Amino acid sequence: MNDLIFNGEQYNDDRMYVLALSKCTMKEDAEIIETIIHYEDIPSNFIWCVVTYRNVKRYRATRVDPFNSKNEAKSYFEHVEPQTPLVSLGGRSPINPLPYEKYIEWKQANNFKEYDYQKMFKTGGSKPQEILLQQK
Repeated sequence: MNDLIFNGEQYNDDRMYVLALSKCTMKEDAEIIETIIHYEDIPSNFIWCVVTYRNVKRYRATRVDPFNSKNEAKSYFEHVEPQTPLVSLGGRSPINPLPYEKYIEWKQANNFKEYDYQKMFKTGGSKPQEILLQQK
């Protein structure tokens, strides 16, 4: 049983957040930014985004950062991911984050799982997507 509890929430592993590189579309009005994360049937007008999920059972999305290219999104992802706050550090980020390659090795050595959208949707559905609404 997982005993990584911090501020009343049970975490999947030591990381408080997991990141996902995704394809999305965005639209906004005067008050709201709507982001649709597309997992299948990707529209031609998609942009790249990095979605930050709280690393708990249902992986709640906490933010989304849009990018003009996959390279920009990947660069951001690789810069930010090693700075992820850890339960073992009392919810703080490491003072000296590992270089990205070492961080990947650390995740693999600890058998940490990444966000898998297929586990979040019921089987038999079609066109899985997530819709995130953010106030401006």
